[in-house]
Amino acid sequence: MQCKCCGKPLSYNEVGLHKKLIGKCSQSFFCKRCLARYLDVSEKLLEEKQKQFLRAGCLLFVEEAL
Repeated sequence: MQCKCCGKPLSYNEVGLHKKLIGKCSQSFFCKRCLARYLDVSEKLLEEKQKQFLRAGCLLFVEEAL
């Protein structure tokens, strides 16, 4: 899958973040950078929310290798 705005390949967590914040029925998705621009927030805030959702047990996210 690719970002519907910039064409960047998407990670599992980027798709999950889009579904969580925009809607589960979406057929195309934003990468984290484009989603941040779309929502007018920082990428850092999106990363923090992603970690929060993961800790809460949301299955739309997986632990990322560093």
